[in-house]
Amino acid sequence: MVGPRWLAYWGTIGPTQEHAHHAFQLIRATEEPLPLVDAQGCRTEGQVAVIPPDTPHRIERGTARALLVFVDPDDRRGRGLRRLEVGESSAAWIQMGTPLLRVPLPTESVRAEDWTRLVEALLAQLMGEETSPGPVHPAIKRLIELLPSRIEAGDVSQSALAREVGLSASRLGHLFSTSVGIPLRPYILWLRLRRATEAFQGGATLTQAAHVAGFTDSSHLSNTFHRMFGLAPSEIARGIGWVSEPLAPSK
Repeated sequence: MVGPRWLAYWGTIGPTQEHAHHAFQLIRATEEPLPLVDAQGCRTEGQVAVIPPDTPHRIERGTARALLVFVDPDDRRGRGLRRLEVGESSAAWIQMGTPLLRVPLPTESVRAEDWTRLVEALLAQLMGEETSPGPVHPAIKRLIELLPSRIEAGDVSQSALAREVGLSASRLGHLFSTSVGIPLRPYILWLRLRRATEAFQGGATLTQAAHVAGFTDSSHLSNTFHRMFGLAPSEIARGIGWVSEPLAPSK
């Protein structure tokens, strides 16, 4: 059994600038609907949504209480979500999220193990029994296992990683994209953001989190969080409802 790879935010949601993130985003608001705006400027309101990876969007108006779940698109759950073929319009995101309304949300503080059950229940509503991923090349499996330990101190250039798994750089790039479904560089950026989040939860400062996650400095980290999640790192540093489980390779 592979451990979950996701981030969950439970709390107040404010308006965001247009941004895109490598993760799938599941939205479940408890009160008033959230107005979502897509890259074409189309606005649709709803209490639920499924936003696919690397898709520009913004939240026009916030809400007092909502659940955001960012799902790594490269493990078995994320690859199952890819099979849903979510469209690029805000109306499609909200329509796809309709099954999430069947899952009751917590009313009090939640233990880590309960968060795992909640996220699994949300994903089950979306995917049903269709969770089996397609095959992954053995060299890519090995690379996914190696990458978390390389983030802080190792060389994560494509040429260096290719040597690690016995491939040419061009072959690695092709295999990674075809096996995983996205290019290598966005995947590495996602790992850096995950590592920074874990550092925040451990009490690290913005500068310390930037260092351990391989960012140039705190400004680089802050700007990347805004671009990828529409959230400031300080929102995570305050510890408002973020739950992060350790990274585990897909199998």
